[in-house]
Order: sequence, then structure tokens, then C-alpha cells
Amino acid sequence: MLDKDIDLDSFGIYEGISETIVTTMRGWTPNAAPMGIIRKKDRLFIRLFKGSNTYENVLAEKTLVANVTYDPVLFVLSTFTELEDTEFEPNSFNGISVSPLKKAQCWVAFECVNSKLTTETFVSELVPIRAHLNKCRIRAPNRGFNGVIEACVHATRYQLTGDEKYLKLIKAYGDIVEKCGGEAEKEAMELIYDFL
Repeated sequence: MLDKDIDLDSFGIYEGISETIVTTMRGWTPNAAPMGIIRKKDRLFIRLFKGSNTYENVLAEKTLVANVTYDPVLFVLSTFTELEDTEFEPNSFNGISVSPLKKAQCWVAFECVNSKLTTETFVSELVPIRAHLNKCRIRAPNRGFNGVIEACVHATRYQLTGDEKYLKLIKAYGDIVEKCGGEAEKEAMELIYDFL
């Protein structure tokens, strides 16, 4: 059940899968990676795949922060690189340490409960324990930004499988970014091409 004191709609996490950059910590070392927060009515979940820093950190600490941002370059950098420590803003409450992103419009910290571990994945229900709004910015949907997110997803699948079909999908989303995106989206797409 959701913490009724935290209105997730106000923090941009709606029904379906909300694309966020999840930050975690292991000791004092922060990590960031794009992750979808799954919301079905009044329940939230995350599915993590074995082998990532996020997987290891959540397994150990049982907490994570979902950062909401419209920065396409930040999405790409957190997909393919380790962000600099200066990108994070350490925060503590009730004996829990988290490191949200400084550039996030807002963030929600979650505790992981009722977790299930399989040979491939870690699935956990999420309970919001803290939320913070840095800045409220109304933004209309942008197909270029969405194209960057989809290209990142397909780029990670390509890296995992080597399947050429993902390169075709990345190119198709790159065409959308070229037609519909602004400078930041085009810069992010170029970074994806560089990382591949």
C-alpha cells in the first residue's frame, strides 16, 4: 500500500511504468541508472536484473530513490557511465542515507519490501518513505525526449545480446530525435551513437 502522506501523482509517478533515474548507495558510494517504476493502482514495484550495481545495492540496502528528470543527456550518461559524485546530493533521514540527483525535478525514496529473488531478477514492492520537490516545471510531451529514452533501452539490449535488430530500432528512434528533439535530445542521441 502507498504511504497516503505522499501523493505520487504530485511527484510524476503515475499508473504504468514511469521512467526515472534510480539512485542507490552501497556504503558511501552512490550509483545511478535509468529504471522504470511500475505502478499498478495503489502498488509499486521494481524489477532489477542480476549483474548491475543497482541490483547489488538494492539487494544489500533495501532502499532506492526514483529521480524524475527531463534531462536526456543525464539519462544517457547514467545508462553508459558512472556519474561523478558531484551529480548527487547526499541526504539522510530516520537513519537512512540516500543520494538523489541534484538535477532532478523531484525525487521519491522507497523502501523495498516483499522482495522475490529469482536466478535472473529481483522484484520488490516499493513503499514511499520520503519525497522532495526541487523545482516544478511543466513540460509538454516531446517525441525527441521519448526517442532518447527508447534508444537507451534498445542500446542496453544490444549490448547484452549483440542482436542487430536493436541497432535498427536505435536508428529509427534517432530519426525521431532528429526531427522532433531540441539541442539536448540531439546531443544525447549523439552520445548513444558514441557509446555504441
